[in-house]
Amino acid sequence: MNLLNYMSRGRRKKENPVESVEAPGVPPSPPRAANGPKPQGPFRVWKMLLVAVLASVLGGAAVYGLHDYRQRIAWENANCVRPAEMRLARGPSWMTPEIAQEIRLSLSELPERLSVFDTAAPRQVAQCLERNPWIRRATVRFDQPRAGKSNGVEVALVFRRPVAFVEVGHGAAARYALVDREGVRLGGRSYAEPQLGDRVLLVVTGVASAAPQAGQLWNDPQVRAGAAVGGLFCDRVVKFNLSRIDVSNLGGKRNPRDAEIVLFTKQAQTRILWGGPPGDRRTEILEGWTAQQKLQYLDSHCQGILDGRVPYIDLVERVVGEPRYWRPAAPGRGAPLRS
Repeated sequence: MNLLNYMSRGRRKKENPVESVEAPGVPPSPPRAANGPKPQGPFRVWKMLLVAVLASVLGGAAVYGLHDYRQRIAWENANCVRPAEMRLARGPSWMTPEIAQEIRLSLSELPERLSVFDTAAPRQVAQCLERNPWIRRATVRFDQPRAGKSNGVEVALVFRRPVAFVEVGHGAAARYALVDREGVRLGGRSYAEPQLGDRVLLVVTGVASAAPQAGQLWNDPQVRAGAAVGGLFCDRVVKFNLSRIDVSNLGGKRNPRDAEIVLFTKQAQTRILWGGPPGDRRTEILEGWTAQQKLQYLDSHCQGILDGRVPYIDLVERVVGEPRYWRPAAPGRGAPLRS
């Protein structure tokens, strides 16, 4: 009996090896799950924070070191382009050394060196070149160095071609400004003589407005009409021995019965009565043909021999021959028109 009681008391002690002792005035602690996480002390939390901060510092230092390394590599002389050393490899036939020098001077706005690893540098060079009046569009590409190849820059330019001089002023005080076929003034200089190297260009006369700044559109319908005609004849000036384009009667300003645009040969012995401005829809409807058809008519009927051979060529009435001082009026248009 005593042995059984002793064994029972031993089993009860093993089943409850730890007895909770509650102190007076202290709330009992909540029971802890047998397999749950152990509570973390303040030392363990600070340790985790310290590791996170250390990892961030090391990562930032690595990124900064890599960036600094790439910057030093990018700005080495072997990986840089100097805009001041750029040269025009091949230009159009009309380009003079003075015009080429104007284009090179525009590159002086760029920094002394540009890295081939800078993705914004090609567009920066292109925008600088496109601000030059002689350049319509620029495409720039930087070649990064590769194995066996050196770095470099490739520039493709679309130029504004000069098609005519515009006479500003009269007599000895006259000066001449270059324009392209759209009427944009080219270059910042005024010429004392209408000569561009060995190129023969037409001269637009009868203009009363002043020349704009270089690179700006000449806001004058007379200049734009003369430039459009000059663009059509820029490859036929020598062939037809042409000299100038008179636009003083554009829109019938001087005499509505005369041709609006008239071309003269070099010796002023032959006039070409061109008519209205090229590309003007109203003119094409009234005259019945386009500017290109007029050129084809000249090429087929005149064979390049104009000066002195015929007194005039009327491209409005499609007549080549002796001048006619009066011609019959069109039905319903009143008095005869003077040629």
